[in-house]
Amino acid sequence: MPLPTFSIVIPTYARPKELATCLASMSRLDYPRDRFEVIVVDDGSPQSPDGIVAPFEKQLDVRLVRQSNAGPAMARNTGVSAAKYDFIAFTDDDCTPRSNWLTALATQFDKT
Repeated sequence: MPLPTFSIVIPTYARPKELATCLASMSRLDYPRDRFEVIVVDDGSPQSPDGIVAPFEKQLDVRLVRQSNAGPAMARNTGVSAAKYDFIAFTDDDCTPRSNWLTALATQFDKT
């Protein structure tokens, strides 16, 4: 059975340092790169996070989606709408998931 594919949604608002740290943790995931994407949803930050996201485009399938400021819940919904994979994994811009995060999620699918 092939590994499941994930769309990781990260809402963000005006926290460039935290977002950079979060994206760095995404680049260290031990999951196959062709089995996940990262969608950063900018919730109307005063300064666009383009400069934070762009350096990770060489390491990850990452894209930036923008919306007018509507809060993190709406940003998550916007990310889901942009997702190309069936399984959605959420994290926040101030989180740094462990390298085995997606692998641990994927193993749960084998148990059902």
